[in-house]
Amino acid sequence: MDRLDHFRENEVKFTHGTGSRFVGPVRRHLAIVDQSPLRRECMKLALLQQPRRWRVTDVAAALDLAHLMRRGEGFEVILLGASTCAHIDLADLALLSAAAPETPILVTADCDDDAEAAHAILRSGARGFLPTSLGLKVLMGALERMRVGGTYVPLSLSEPVVPNRAERARETPWRELTRRQCDVLALISEGKSNKLIADALTMTESTVKAHVKQIIRRLHVANRTQAALIASRASWQSARH
Repeated sequence: MDRLDHFRENEVKFTHGTGSRFVGPVRRHLAIVDQSPLRRECMKLALLQQPRRWRVTDVAAALDLAHLMRRGEGFEVILLGASTCAHIDLADLALLSAAAPETPILVTADCDDDAEAAHAILRSGARGFLPTSLGLKVLMGALERMRVGGTYVPLSLSEPVVPNRAERARETPWRELTRRQCDVLALISEGKSNKLIADALTMTESTVKAHVKQIIRRLHVANRTQAALIASRASWQSARH
């Protein structure tokens, strides 16, 4: 009985002394920054169900996480989330990058078919970008890849960005105009009023106003003064002749 009691006593000592250190694998530490409590909670629940479990710290603002990191809290990856790319504040990326330069930042948001917005996020310090159209399995792969020093950019963003119609219009805005609108724009650039333009082009003043409205819309400018500045470019004048 003495030997049995001795064995049980040692067993208790072993359990108490080592159990807290060897319960399960060491979990990776992930920081989630997202203004939406619902997205943060859903992300935490999803991660807890994965084989490679992450220990998660979640905050609503980048400033809160920066304070934690400055107090010595360390993370393998930072996940910065928002509903769309437009809601990702590039200043938040700069703040987090400055607080923990060695910690990779993965941004997840809906890019709304705006690849340039996603590229701007990557240029601002994010090491990865994950569109919300992709699934949890892809997210887990991206987190693991970035944890070991890699990057993650989906194939759709790795391809060259094709300028959209609005961008092409800014590069060669006059190509969006009809011949008659070009004539009106030329006279606008000379400082002529709607009445003088109407007389010069043999049209009514209301027709001139309609053309001016379309010119402003198609050139993506705020007023006729900005339209006149575009018209004054030498490349536009040469394109008309």
